[in-house]
Amino acid sequence: MTNLPEVEVTRKELERDAVGKRIKAVTVKTPSLVARHRNRPEFYKVLEGRRIRAVARRGTHLLLDLDDGAVLVLRFGTGASISRETATAEPGKDTQFVAVFTTGGSLHYVDPHKDGELFVVGRDEVEALAELNPSGIDPLADQFTWHAIGQKFAAREGSLKALLTDESVIVGLGDLYADEILWNAGLAAKRRTDSLSAQEVRRLYRAILEVLYEAVKQGGTAEPGDEFDDGEVYGDFGDHIKVYGRGGLPCARCRQRVVYETIDSRGTYWCPQCQT
Repeated sequence: MTNLPEVEVTRKELERDAVGKRIKAVTVKTPSLVARHRNRPEFYKVLEGRRIRAVARRGTHLLLDLDDGAVLVLRFGTGASISRETATAEPGKDTQFVAVFTTGGSLHYVDPHKDGELFVVGRDEVEALAELNPSGIDPLADQFTWHAIGQKFAAREGSLKALLTDESVIVGLGDLYADEILWNAGLAAKRRTDSLSAQEVRRLYRAILEVLYEAVKQGGTAEPGDEFDDGEVYGDFGDHIKVYGRGGLPCARCRQRVVYETIDSRGTYWCPQCQT
């Protein structure tokens, strides 16, 4: 799964680079990525000649609104990315989808594990698709309060780490952002959600907003070693990481050693000294 900040950063980039462009030609390398269509030629037919009117985000999906009332939906695969390239740029070995524009330039979708998805639906069908209407809180789009986080947690049982990475609770955090949020809030990943005081819920709420908005501001991040076939990585938030991937190193807050352990089947980095 691509995490929420990276999808939001990509949405902003496509809004700048792709809106108003008309698609001249489309190619798809791996048929399974467009499996909701009968075949690749059918997928090409519904896209070629269409102009991109807007780019929106629903959870961790991107929606490219087209001028004929249809929507191109992109669900990112593991370690996947989409970027604007020149019209003549050679696709890399992991580039699965290319859309060339009539006025120059193109979009390249890179998906090393081939586990993403592309499909076109009518604009009036979007609300009926469960995957485009997540039940969890979207911290970058929804207006929500610390009470809403508390209510979500009160309705479920489990560790903070398990619930923060549960899409039905909060959308698109993943291990990296969950660990950073818990470090920011000073809360242990193994704490049970029903043990939090109102003050701790407020701290967690603030940490969610602070970490995610800073990640978007910095252009996102990539997990260690998570590079694409052309060497591209996400933005500069990696320079701001406090705990994730730092097992055995001094905590940035208390200087005690950061530990790595598995908590509810999730690999977790945290500081036993200052996260309680």
